[in-house]
Amino acid sequence: MKQKLTFLAALLLSGSLFAQNFAADTLIIERVIGDPIQDMLIFPSGNDVQWINYDEDLAEGLCVINGEETPIGWFSEVDFSFLNPLETDNYAFTSCSYLFTGERNHNWLILPPIFIPDETYHFFWRSLTYEGPAFTDGYKVMASTAGNLPDEFSTELFKAAEMIKPVVANQYTLNPADYVFSNGYIHANGFTDTNYYFFNPPDGPLRGKLEPHSVSLAPFAGQTIYLAFHHDSRDDSQLQIDDILVAKELSSPVQPTTDWIQFQIIPNPAGAQTYINWQMKKPEPGRLLLIDQQGKTVLQKSFSAYEQGSLFLELEHVTPGVYECVLQTELGRVSKRLVRL
Repeated sequence: MKQKLTFLAALLLSGSLFAQNFAADTLIIERVIGDPIQDMLIFPSGNDVQWINYDEDLAEGLCVINGEETPIGWFSEVDFSFLNPLETDNYAFTSCSYLFTGERNHNWLILPPIFIPDETYHFFWRSLTYEGPAFTDGYKVMASTAGNLPDEFSTELFKAAEMIKPVVANQYTLNPADYVFSNGYIHANGFTDTNYYFFNPPDGPLRGKLEPHSVSLAPFAGQTIYLAFHHDSRDDSQLQIDDILVAKELSSPVQPTTDWIQFQIIPNPAGAQTYINWQMKKPEPGRLLLIDQQGKTVLQKSFSAYEQGSLFLELEHVTPGVYECVLQTELGRVSKRLVRL
C-alpha cells in the first residue's frame, strides 16, 4: 500500500488530526493527499471527535495491493481512475468487498461531529466503483444526530446500487442491462456517462472514474451530526471515496440564474478545488468554461444531460484571481464569478 505526504485534515477539533485553514463556510474538507488512515481510530465509542475507520465484519480482503495483503477496513490507495497508476499522484479512501468469506462486507468511514449552522450547507464527495458493471460496489451515506455507533446512523442520505446477479446465471458482459442491481444510483448514470468510466482493454471491466455527488444537509440545520460512508457490498470489488466536503456557497442560497437553470459554486471563494452544481428544467448536455479576466479559457469540461448535475474542479494549477465560470448548453449560457484564493 502506498503511503506518502501528509494528512490534510479538516475540523478545528482536537484529537490526532492536523488543523487546516480553509475558506469561510467550509466546515470539513478531506482530499486524501496522504495516508490519513494511520491517524484514525479503529472503533467508534459513541461520541468521538476524530475520524473513524471501523471494519465491522473483520473479514480478510482479496483485493491485492502491490503484491501485499489487502488491509482490512478503509485504506489509502492511488486513484483508480487511471489505467496506469504512475499517471497520477491523487489518492483516495479505498475499501475492498471481495472477501475471503464471500460474505457482505461492513466497512465504516465515519467523520468527526459537525455542527450545521443553517439550511444552506451541503455534503459533497466523489466516488467510483473499480469494476463495472459485473462487480459494481454499492454503499450508503448515513447521518446520525445521536452518536457515531453504527446502530445510531438511522438516516440514509444517499444510496449507491450494487450488482446483485447476472440476468443469465454466470454470464458476465460489459452491458449493464445484463445485470440485476439493488435499489440506488448506479455509477456513471448506469454506465451511460463516459465522463465517469473507461474501458480496461482488451476485454476487461468498465473501470470507474471518480464521480461527484452531493446531498443537502438542510434537515440538520442547527444540529450537530455525524456523517458516515458505509461500504456494504457482497462479493464485489473495490470502492473509492475522495474529496469529502461540507460547505456552503458564500453567496448562500441558490437563486435561479435564468428561467431554465439554477447554478451554484461551492465553495466560492475556492482554494485548490470546488464543485459546480446545477439544476435544469430540461436536461441538456453542455460544457463548463473557466475564463480569466483577459478572456482566455483556462479550464474546460463537458457534461452529460442531467436534470441535476455536478462537476468537481481541480484548481491547483489555476492562478489565484477572479474568473468567469460559464455553463453553456444549446438552451443558452449562464455565468457566475469564481474567486480562486
